Amino acid sequence: MAIGVCVFIYAFANWTYSTDQFHRYKNEVFLVTFLANRDGTLQQYGQTPRPLGEMLRKDFAHIKKVCRVDDRNVVLKYEGNTFHERVRYTDPEFLEMFTFPLKWGTSNSLSDVNNIILSEKMSIKYFGEENPIGQNILMKFDKVKNKVFKITGVAKSFPRARTIGFDFLINFENLQVSDPDYDFQDWNSFVNATLIQVDNPSDLESIEQGMEKYRIIQNEAVKKDWAIAAFAFEPLATLHERSEDIRDDISRSSKDNYASIVFLSIIGIFMLALACFNYINIAIVSVAKRLKEIGIRKSIGATRKIVVVQFLSENIVITFFSLILGLGLGVSVIIPWFEQMWGFNMAFQLMDKNLWLYLSAILLLTGVASGLYPSLYISKFQSIEILKGSVKFGRKNPVTKLLLVFQLILACILITSAVMFTQNSIYLANRSWGYNQREALYISVSDHSDFEKLKVIVAQNPNVMSIAGSSHHLGKSNATTVLHMPDREYEADQLSVDAKYFETMGLHLAAGRVFNNQEGSDKQTVIVNELLVKNMAWSQPIGQQFEIDSSRFVVIGVVKDFHSYSFFIPINPTIFRVADKADFRFLSLKVRPGSTLETYKAIQTQWAVLFPDDPFQGGCQEDVWGNYYEEISIHGKFWRAVAFMALMLAILGLYGLMSLNVAGRVREFSIRKVLGAGLKNIAASITRQYLILFAAALIIGAPASYILLKFVLEYAYTYHMPINYSGVVMAVAILILVLLTTVSLQLRRVLKSNPVDGLKVE
Repeated sequence: MAIGVCVFIYAFANWTYSTDQFHRYKNEVFLVTFLANRDGTLQQYGQTPRPLGEMLRKDFAHIKKVCRVDDRNVVLKYEGNTFHERVRYTDPEFLEMFTFPLKWGTSNSLSDVNNIILSEKMSIKYFGEENPIGQNILMKFDKVKNKVFKITGVAKSFPRARTIGFDFLINFENLQVSDPDYDFQDWNSFVNATLIQVDNPSDLESIEQGMEKYRIIQNEAVKKDWAIAAFAFEPLATLHERSEDIRDDISRSSKDNYASIVFLSIIGIFMLALACFNYINIAIVSVAKRLKEIGIRKSIGATRKIVVVQFLSENIVITFFSLILGLGLGVSVIIPWFEQMWGFNMAFQLMDKNLWLYLSAILLLTGVASGLYPSLYISKFQSIEILKGSVKFGRKNPVTKLLLVFQLILACILITSAVMFTQNSIYLANRSWGYNQREALYISVSDHSDFEKLKVIVAQNPNVMSIAGSSHHLGKSNATTVLHMPDREYEADQLSVDAKYFETMGLHLAAGRVFNNQEGSDKQTVIVNELLVKNMAWSQPIGQQFEIDSSRFVVIGVVKDFHSYSFFIPINPTIFRVADKADFRFLSLKVRPGSTLETYKAIQTQWAVLFPDDPFQGGCQEDVWGNYYEEISIHGKFWRAVAFMALMLAILGLYGLMSLNVAGRVREFSIRKVLGAGLKNIAASITRQYLILFAAALIIGAPASYILLKFVLEYAYTYHMPINYSGVVMAVAILILVLLTTVSLQLRRVLKSNPVDGLKVE
């Protein structure tokens, strides 16, 4: 089992370390980023000014290729299939810098503004298994603007170990088709990413030295909100490792995966330690039956060294078969179970030379670690003592007892992990979002006209209690703004909403008031959340003022803190502003309790009648976090599986040690029974020495479990359950119950034995 877990850990680590490494030019491609001062600290951003890419292309001979990326939402239509999609506008160099192989078509076809390249996933979605090359697909940018694109490429299925991908690629110049006012020379606006490719990474130093002029140009053009301190470059090969600290970049972060490797490695070491400790005890028990063999070997000339080598060799052979079984367990059970839980494929391959080096190291390590002490211990006995039967084998061996204590401590830690992660999953499942997500629905609309049409129809539904409009929506979108205080500049999330939004979404007011429900009022007012008040150290937040984009705003209300996205993401300082009706992009509803699904289906039907050419985009608010709750439940499942294996190993270790003890005291127990000893006397005789071991293990294991799990929960979760001793107490209770069961089995064995058999002498 321990080796099977180690095989899984190798597969996960290998998958993580291979992230984005399939790109041929990973060390020559760099993401351009900028640094900006936010509230006294430098923060790194993955966006860049629109004109920067073209200027870099012209000004630096060292730069081989430049690629700009901008992502936009569109509606795609092919025959009867119509969906909202995310399209990536990019330069033709994209598929030269990112070496995604194509299944059909050619990558250089992206140079034509009328062509489109699909991912394999999107090709199957629209065309099934058919080759779509040459087919036309309609892209609707808004109600008026649309364009037909010719499909000229389909990418192969992307490797799972990647952090950048795409659904649809079209030429960057199409931005002026979707938005005729799009200005490629506007330093006030940003693209999602600018990437460069150089011939030699050492050339980057001279490029960095020449970036100052672009910083000056950008800062002269923009308002002070978006003034930057410097430009920086991040290599594609390690971008995923740094993405956690780069805001708004196009790469997905692998930070959690690297943290998981550390935790999994600790688990693997624990499991191997448990297995080795357990095997040492069981090996000593099994060798008790071979004392005469050892005595005879020594009497005919075998030295202690020969006996040690014999037992070590036997142990390595046994470990080899364990390795084969463990590899089979890892490949056929543990890895598929983990992949099925998380819904991905680690592409684990047996034909990996590093895997076999790793397994060879485990074989040598475990073979020697688990066999060295038993072989040294057994080989020290003299042949005369063995053959005379005067060896008191294993009766008072302190090492085996010490190993048992270590086993029980490790088992206590892992059982506590399973209990506390399960408790934490239950806690997060019941934690409040800070608003009423269960009786809320949202619908995304194209413009204010669609909003008004839908609002009139929806208002007639008797289940609808409140309707609100907004430019942004909790869990779906927000803007970022900079608040200018007299003594500081402070970045905050911004949601633009109408006056009914707070009532509709169930946001709780802590102080002040909400916006007036009169058109044109409260345009220069804001409502802030409690975190912003706390960070500003305002004792009286109502009436506080600050500037946004050179306009002065006054705080009229404070809402209690709420979670916009999930409990993985910290609550951010947030402000609410009054949204212009022309900018409404979301319609939100509060419905009667128990009518959420019924109302949702009714709105879908009404949408199909009102807007037959536009796909419906909306849902129940409680589903807005996607598979978050499934993820946290998986954490509990994983730790319960680990705890089960650790418990099994601890039980085997205890059983082996007690078997050794009982095997060496058969005659003693037989005499006790003949003289009239009962259950109580024999039970006390067997368990007396183990009670001290159990107590020592629990006295050390319980606080160690608490301290370790407190650290793990605080490291792994932004929000977690209040940490107390209840999880440790439950784990200790489980461990004690299992220990008592194991002891009772040995006691039953002694009580059922015939004292006559125990007194026989050969």
